[in-house]
Amino acid sequence: MPVTSDNGVPIVVADAFKRRVVLLSPIVVVGLGFALARITVVIWGAWSWIPVILYYWVILVVLIVWGGGREAVRRWLQPSRTGRWIWVWRVLALALPALFVPPVFLLSLASMNRWWVVVFWFGLGAINPWIEEGYWRGLLMDAASHWPAWLAALYSAVCFGASHPLIFGYPGADALQGYAGFFGTFIAGVIWSLVYQQTRSLRLPIVGHLLQHMLAPPYLVLLQLIAILG
Repeated sequence: MPVTSDNGVPIVVADAFKRRVVLLSPIVVVGLGFALARITVVIWGAWSWIPVILYYWVILVVLIVWGGGREAVRRWLQPSRTGRWIWVWRVLALALPALFVPPVFLLSLASMNRWWVVVFWFGLGAINPWIEEGYWRGLLMDAASHWPAWLAALYSAVCFGASHPLIFGYPGADALQGYAGFFGTFIAGVIWSLVYQQTRSLRLPIVGHLLQHMLAPPYLVLLQLIAILG
């Protein structure tokens, strides 16, 4: 069942051409990010994640503006629809970050002894969820709204999961490397995709994503950076 607006009209990107471009855009986003990460890590070492994250944000924002525009953003940020079982999706959206509280957040407090750690940690955590949810859940799933709902959610989650180890899993960012880096973000992607489909809003995925960033990555990436720099 495709994602629909409150009046039952399927949510789609403005035209067929844009829809096709958006659906194929993860290949470009991940491919260019992968190449950039491997080049910059040779030049800047542990600090290479800075130009990589800037590239990542810029290309996602450009795609959101071009493929969705202001109207799409306004729709994504509308209140969640109401319903008998909507509380289930609210709990589910916040359940994932809650899993990180005991082992990760308490450990993170010990690393909050450098000003730049605090700045980067909270800066990334505050900015990244808006951009990633807008692209991976909002724009990409809207473009796939003519697909079966399960396929749109799976496609978004797989692309989202693959993007993290391929773009950010370079040497020094051990937390995002390999299968662990994929499956962690894949599971999060599945959950937030389902929440978006059921609530027709990105508010809950953004809040859940923001909380996860406060409790886990990009915190884990910063820990690797701290270890490298001593």
